[in-house]
Parts: sequence; structure tokens; C-alpha cells
Amino acid sequence: MERLSVLEKQRLENQRSHRPAKEGLLLSYTDYVGQRRREAAKTLCQLETESFYEETCLYLGRRTYCRNPNAGRRRSSPETREHVRRINGLRHRKSALMAMNPDVFYKAHAEMLLADVSDEQSGRLIDVPYLHRARKLIAASLDAGIPVYLVGHLGSGKTQLAVEAAQDFMRRRFLMQELSEALLSYRNSHPDSGREEELAWFSGICTAAREKAAKEAFHPYFISGSHNLTAEDMFTEKTLKLTQAGSRSTDEDQLGKLTENFLAFCREQEDRLKSLAPEKQLELLLAGWKTYSDLYISKNTGFGTVVEKVEKEVLKALREGRPVIIDEINTIAMSNLIALNDILQHHAGQEAYITGVGTVKIAEGFCLIGTGNLSTGTVSYEGTNVLNPAFQSRFTTIAYNYVPQSTEGTLAEQKDPAKNELFRMVIEHLCDAEGCLSLPEPEVTIDALWRLAQLARMSQDIFEGHGKSLDGAGDVPVLTESVLSIRNLIHVLDLWNLGEEMDLSMALWNGFLGSVTNSDDRNLLLSLAVRYGFFQPQDGWKVESRARGEAGQRYEDIRTQETICDPQPLVDLSREDTVRLIFGKGPSRKSLPDALKSQILVDENMDVSVADFMEADSTVRELQHSAEVLEQISRQDTDQSNR
Repeated sequence: MERLSVLEKQRLENQRSHRPAKEGLLLSYTDYVGQRRREAAKTLCQLETESFYEETCLYLGRRTYCRNPNAGRRRSSPETREHVRRINGLRHRKSALMAMNPDVFYKAHAEMLLADVSDEQSGRLIDVPYLHRARKLIAASLDAGIPVYLVGHLGSGKTQLAVEAAQDFMRRRFLMQELSEALLSYRNSHPDSGREEELAWFSGICTAAREKAAKEAFHPYFISGSHNLTAEDMFTEKTLKLTQAGSRSTDEDQLGKLTENFLAFCREQEDRLKSLAPEKQLELLLAGWKTYSDLYISKNTGFGTVVEKVEKEVLKALREGRPVIIDEINTIAMSNLIALNDILQHHAGQEAYITGVGTVKIAEGFCLIGTGNLSTGTVSYEGTNVLNPAFQSRFTTIAYNYVPQSTEGTLAEQKDPAKNELFRMVIEHLCDAEGCLSLPEPEVTIDALWRLAQLARMSQDIFEGHGKSLDGAGDVPVLTESVLSIRNLIHVLDLWNLGEEMDLSMALWNGFLGSVTNSDDRNLLLSLAVRYGFFQPQDGWKVESRARGEAGQRYEDIRTQETICDPQPLVDLSREDTVRLIFGKGPSRKSLPDALKSQILVDENMDVSVADFMEADSTVRELQHSAEVLEQISRQDTDQSNR
């Protein structure tokens, strides 16, 4: 009998080399796995469709209940609570299937991976769990008519999240309206249909409605905050407009109108003209015609200026029922922000008073999201203010900073790889559209990328004020201006370009550290990089440990020799490799169909992942770096003792 672990490794190797199984037991096993995954995809699709059905019923139920005059502001009823219970049940069912079924686990995460790669390549944020929770909090507040204040540190993606959350709010509202109206129409025409019949009908329209919503362009209004922004700038703007008092009618029409007006004047003055001599009458008529024609020409060809009020973003959003984002809201003077108070405490369908404009009815779909940087004891953002507590209390305040990532241990030692969301973002940034990876020396490169994610998260912890003594006894490290944020991390990866012209250490310098102007920050970040295996002596680097207040190390100070990067051949990893790398192995395959049971032995050692073939290389590299790291720690301890 063939062991299942052997067949599984062969199947994965065939995926990497794009070589299909041709015959024998491997072909039978590969076909079986393919069939099981198609069934898993169908199951997941049914769960997703049923979840959308329940969400549509929930949306319709809340909207109907809110129109009940006895409901007040409540949106909860026995009907809506039952739909929420069913939605939660579907989520639990999906989670249970992913925990028990290896094919559901793979298909669910493969779909997630492909969606992430598509989002990343289209400029959207990758929907890691930390981001997903923030999206849900924002959506829940906006659905309840409560404005959101998104606050956090630089480079975490707050502004992009605010824009995407506003777009998602508009898209979901559009989709729910489409589906709920269709569902109402179906119920009216099929009053006796049950839930199963209704769900079967819904399955036929759900995909088309979602595709239609995906194609729609949704654009929230956007205001960039600054200390110069006034209250009027958010609502209206007075401008001088040059106008031409011209007519768009033809010359014949204008001449006819002029003649008609002149003849009407003559008829009004007929009695007075009759009292004059004929010569005098003709003289007055000619003078009157000239006067009339001159006035008419002046009126229709002259230029002038008028004061015109132009509606600005907040007022337009109120009238049109669209979201508005105020970026860096805490840079705006509090005396100007107070103008938003009446808007913030009213909801769609109600009226709000705007100074200089008057009463405005808030249209359905209006919402407001503000973003701001979070100052701490060590990090201060120039030009920002602390929001008035009374003003801020009108918002749901959501702290959004950096995504989770372990800073200790190797990748192979991680019990739950899915919790390392920053590493996931690094890997998915390097994937192609199919979720596959092509890396030089995968076992070495993946380890380096893992350490890069750890380095970034450690710098973020220190920047946020959560840093700890690097040796357990000395001072707590501090970063005041610079951090290896997601934005900077992506810049480093793009410069690295899979090691074609430079290694990751050089990319770290060129893409981030070389631009850090604060000497203390640069020295500390370099020290951290050495601790995580970058800038090593054998690679031509010599990074010194420097105390706070000393000069920042320059490229000339740390580069001991120029080396030519020798690009290694790229090795292909399959989508399944990527899934296992960032989400883990998943549940083991415990059973086989009768046709394969007699030929395949289900052994205990069948779990394989990319992390497995990294273990040996990781051990070797740890031994190679141990002397340099210990020496670095020793030098830092000595420096701290001298201080």
C-alpha cells in the first residue's frame, strides 16, 4: 500500500511544476481531491448565498419595522432577531466545516487569497481579520446613523480604510435595495411560497445583483482637513461670477422682439403723439427707436459680476445622501468643527440647521467619517488638536493602528500562522493573480520575509509606545518620527523586486532606513534590523550600536564592501503552497473512498507545508547568525552600562 503522505507530496510537487498526474494511483488520488474540492466550493457557495438571503431579509425587516410609527428609533423586532440568529448559525457552520474538512478549509482560504490579491492589485487594502473587524465596526455605526472617527498612527492605512468603508457602505446599500425590492416583488406575486422556494428563487438572482453592484462606481465626498479650513468651506463657498447678459435666440428673433416692444411703447404713447406736428412725431419716434435699440444691445451684450453661492462637500452629501470623509479632522480648529454639531446629532429623514444656509433635510444614505492621527507621549503630530470631548462623543471612535504579527520565533514554530497578518500581507503582495508565488531559494527567502515582517511589527510596537527593553534590563527603546509601517514595507518589497538587483538588507536601506532623518530613530532601527538577521557582516555590513544623541549612521559608515547581487533562479510555488504558508496546514484528511482505501494507507505524517522544508535551513541560519547577534547584544549592554 502507498502512504497518503507520499501521494500528497507528489500531488503538491506536480502542482508546483504544472505537471498533471498521468496514470496510476496518483492520478486516482488527484482526481478524488479535485472532486472533493469542487463539492466544497459548491457547499461554500450555497452557504454564502443563504447568508446573503438572510441579510437581505434582515435589511428588509429593519426598514419595514423602522417605518412603523410605534417603533421609534428601534430597529430590532422578533423577525429581525431570527434573521440574525440564522446568519450567525451559517457562520458557525462554515467555521465548523473549515475546522473538520480539509477541502473546505483549502477552498475557503483559496477564495480568500484570490480576493486579497485582486484587492491588493486594484489598490484596495487586504482584508486581514484586523481590518475586517474595523470594517464591521464602521459599517455597524454607519448603518445605525452614527458618524465614525477613525484614529491611529501614521502609515496604518486609516484614510484608505475610510474611503473603502464609505464605498462599501454605498455599494452594500445599493445591493440591499436591489435585492430587497426584488424580494418584495417576488413575495407579492408568490404569496404562498415558503422559505425553501423563496431561497431557490433568490439563488438565481443573487449572483447577477452582486455583479451589477460590483461594476457600479461609488464615490464619497472627500475633504482634506487643515487649520485653514473654515466652517463655510465645508458647506458653501461664495464666489464672484462673470456673467454675460446675452441672449441665445437668433438675430431675427431678437429684432422681432425689439420691434414688438417698440410698437407697444408707441401704442401707449399714441394720444400724446397725436397732439404734436407730424415732423415732431417722426423726430420723437426716431429718437425713441434709437434709445430702445441701444438699451436692448447694452442689456444683451454687456458683462458683469454676480455673487454666487457654491455648495461644498458636506452640504452636497446631505442633500444627495452620500458619505463624506473629513481626513485629518483633528487639524481643523474646534471653533469651526462645532458647525457640524447639529448634523451629527440628527439622522436621515430629519432636518439639520446649517448657519448661512438654513434648514436642510438629511437624505437617506448620508454618513460622515473622520480620520485623525493619534499623538502619544513620545510621538506628536504637528498641527493636530485634541478633539473637544463633547464633540467627539457624537462619534463612534475606532482606534486603527498596525496589523497583528508575532515578533518572536520562526515561522515553523507558529502554532496558528493565520494570526500573523502582517506576514500574510507581505506574501500576498508578492503573489501573482492566481495566488501563486515565484521566489528565489524559497526556503531562504520565506525565512527572510518572515523576519522582515517581525522587524516591521517590532518597530510599530515601539512607535506605538508598547516597546520593551531589548535585553530585559536596559532602557525602553523609543521611536519618535519613523516606523516601518505597511506603506514603507511595501516600498521596500517593491525595491527588492525578488532579489533581482539587491538583497533585502539593501532594499531596507534604500527604501526606508536611508530616508530616516532622525539620528536616534535610524540608529535604533538599524540595531533592530541586525537583531532580525539583516545587515550581517558576512554580507558586507558593519552596524555599530550607538547611544541616543549620537550621530546617525550613514551608508558609508555601515557598508564595508560592495557586493554584486547574483539573482538566483525563481522557483514556483502553487496556490496551495501559499494557502498553507499563510493560513496553516488545516485539518488532516482522515478518510478515503472505498475505491482508494485498499490502496492507500492514511498515515500520521501526511501534513506537509512550505514551513516544513524551511526548518532545516532555519536551524542552519540561526547557528550562523548566533555569534553576531550575541556580540551585538553584548556591545549594547556595555553601552548602556557606560551611560
